[in-house]
Amino acid sequence: MQGVTSKETHFHVTITSPAFVSKPQPARHRMVYALLKDELDREGGIHALQLRTRTVEEEGRDLERAKAKAKATETERGA
Repeated sequence: MQGVTSKETHFHVTITSPAFVSKPQPARHRMVYALLKDELDREGGIHALQLRTRTVEEEGRDLERAKAKAKATETERGA
């Protein structure tokens, strides 16, 4: 985070990538941590990182579920 003036060190991140296919969550998180190693090790760098790692297919499936739920709620309300 070179050149960034923010003092924020806690982040919530959602990453969607085909690189996560067939990998369990711990392996996905290790992949991300490996990419951010320098920033995590640096004084004043990232202190806390909450990850949500998804494949493209998982993200698409969840979007479809959310759309179906919204449509069902709309129908229940009589809209």
